[in-house]
Amino acid sequence: MIQLPVAPSQPCRLRASSGQVLVGTGFLALDLLFRNASSTPTKRYAGGSFGNVMAILAYLGWKSYPVARLGIDRYSSAILKDLEEFQVQTKFVKRTSTGATPLIVVRVVKKADGKFESRFEWKHPHSGARLPSYRPLPQRLAKEISPRLPAARIFYFDRAEPSALLLASEMRTRGSLVFFEPSSCKDPELFAACMAVSDIVKYSAQRIQCPPEIQNSSSPRLEVQTLADQGLRYRIKTSNHKTGEWKHLAPYTVDKFKDSTGCGDWCSAGIIHKIGTQGRDGFLACDESKIVQALDFGQALGAINGQYAGARGPMYQLERAGLIKEVNKISSQKKVTRGGVLTGP
Repeated sequence: MIQLPVAPSQPCRLRASSGQVLVGTGFLALDLLFRNASSTPTKRYAGGSFGNVMAILAYLGWKSYPVARLGIDRYSSAILKDLEEFQVQTKFVKRTSTGATPLIVVRVVKKADGKFESRFEWKHPHSGARLPSYRPLPQRLAKEISPRLPAARIFYFDRAEPSALLLASEMRTRGSLVFFEPSSCKDPELFAACMAVSDIVKYSAQRIQCPPEIQNSSSPRLEVQTLADQGLRYRIKTSNHKTGEWKHLAPYTVDKFKDSTGCGDWCSAGIIHKIGTQGRDGFLACDESKIVQALDFGQALGAINGQYAGARGPMYQLERAGLIKEVNKISSQKKVTRGGVLTGP
């Protein structure tokens, strides 16, 4: 059993704005932050891309409703406590004897060149035993919860699973903007079905190089591919279902970079925060300039997070007003490349 550190205290946050509601499902875990070769964690947080995005948007003023199944143990208690301290609504996070609470060891290591590197470990640091892993939300539970979910501007999911597809399809019919952030493409047919009900798909080029093309469909309207320290590229489908050209957005840079963990999740939350306030109809009415503004905002949030250790470091040290001040400061930088067309797949 891993000894849990005391959770860090949280700064003040603003209440959710009227109508800013999101629902999501996916990978929810407890992140245990270790420094270098230490065998004792220094911090613990609710994590996983899904957990991070839900918590970040709550911090930014949204009312977040995660849908998940965890085990009945002290690790799930720690996840719920962390989320609830940021006013995440946890009524749809079910704890059952058949569930499991995933644990992730996030080890931040300082390299010889002075730079930091994040490593993810899936074994107990003392015994070497395999840590509890993720179990998908059962379709039965998704069907049971679906009618009780609130009206939401956004539905977010990060796993191509039947239960997530069911919820995404239902929320889209209710007017939610559907944001899909997959980490892998293990089942191309299911993956394609998830893309077909999504308005925005964002993924890492390091994990997914060529996702399935959705023919004769307006979905997804926006496709975003992150390129690590090279920034990101995006393409937009036109009204005649034609996929546009890839366009590149260079990254923002920071002087005191510490940890890349969670930077992509902050980017996703920033995109949602800027472009999702009017739901799906509002997004479909946005022109490209507004989409680029949202991508820029997301990149700025990711750059700020890189100055802190852990996936959501700024949330524990900055009030929202302070974060926005940092965003404005970083956004004043002039990027090297803006809107340049890329070639290739």
